[in-house]
Amino acid sequence: MPPSICRSLAVAAFIPFSLVAFDAFGQIDWLPTSVEVVQLPKFCWGQFKIPNADGQEFKIRDCGPSANHYCQGLVYLIRSKGPAAKGKPLSLIQRADVAVAYTESGIAGYPKCSIREHVDSTRAEVNHLLRVYGGKPVGTKRP
Repeated sequence: MPPSICRSLAVAAFIPFSLVAFDAFGQIDWLPTSVEVVQLPKFCWGQFKIPNADGQEFKIRDCGPSANHYCQGLVYLIRSKGPAAKGKPLSLIQRADVAVAYTESGIAGYPKCSIREHVDSTRAEVNHLLRVYGGKPVGTKRP
C-alpha cells in the first residue's frame, strides 16, 4: 500500500480519539479534532502524535524549542474561522496571535527554521483578522 494511503488511513483511525477538544478534566482546549487535523500543515502532525506521522515532513526542524506553540496557534486560527467561534472569533484570533508572537520570538535566532515562511504568512493572516474584528496584535501599544 502506498505511504500516502497508509497515512490517510492513520488519520482516519485517529478520528474517534479526537472528536473532543478537551482532555478528561477539560483542561486542554488546543488539541485538534480530526476535522482540524486535516486542515493543519503536515509539520504539525508529528507534534500531535498522529499515527504514522514520523517522517521529516511531519516535524518542525531547526527552529528551537519555542516553535512548539505554533501548531496550537494554528488550531485556534482554524477555530476562529469555523463554527467553534460562534460568531465571536476575536478571542480565538487573539489566542492564535499570542502563539504566533511567541513562535516569532523563539525562532528569531534560527535562520534555517523550516516553518519561517509559514509563520510569516500566518502573521499576516492573524493581523488581517485582528483588524477586521477590532483587535490589536500582541505587542501593539494601545492608545
